[in-house]
Amino acid sequence: MEKKFDTLQKWRDDLNICIRCGYCFELCHLFRLFSWEADSPRGKLLLIYGLLSGDVESSLDIAEKIFQCFHCKNCEKSCSAKVPVTDIIKDAKTALIEIGYDVEGVASRVNEDLCSRCGLCVSVCKPEALSFGENGKPPIVDKAKCEGCGVCAATCPSGAIYQEKGFGVSQSELLGKLISSLEGVAQ
Repeated sequence: MEKKFDTLQKWRDDLNICIRCGYCFELCHLFRLFSWEADSPRGKLLLIYGLLSGDVESSLDIAEKIFQCFHCKNCEKSCSAKVPVTDIIKDAKTALIEIGYDVEGVASRVNEDLCSRCGLCVSVCKPEALSFGENGKPPIVDKAKCEGCGVCAATCPSGAIYQEKGFGVSQSELLGKLISSLEGVAQ
């Protein structure tokens, strides 16, 4: 077993409780978007179990999959075994960051050139994933804590905070969905 994942040891029992039923991915936004097992909560738990047991070697690809979670907790609501999926994923993200995987996933990003340092984003961040930078620098995003909810991006008056395209949550993707829905209504 790799020592770098010892911090995940506390989740071993919960990972073993998971019965791999698949109820967790029925309401998973990312699984619906990509349709790959590794994008489902169950797939992420299997990857994390593999990292913990040493059967899976850490890689950038695995880190990217684990960092793709919106922490909506739909998986936990539908889990008959009551596995705390999002807490396990959050701890796995922390462990991956500690060993050097600098992965963005669904976390918000800050465009330093546009940021006015007003602090609105920090004040609305419920998971406290944003903090002020030192010496007047823009806010820093804690990628392990960021839940990709987009509240900071919606609040930012200068548009300095954004989310990556491809996950169905960027402004252009949401606008496209809205326009397509309205076109359907108009017909």
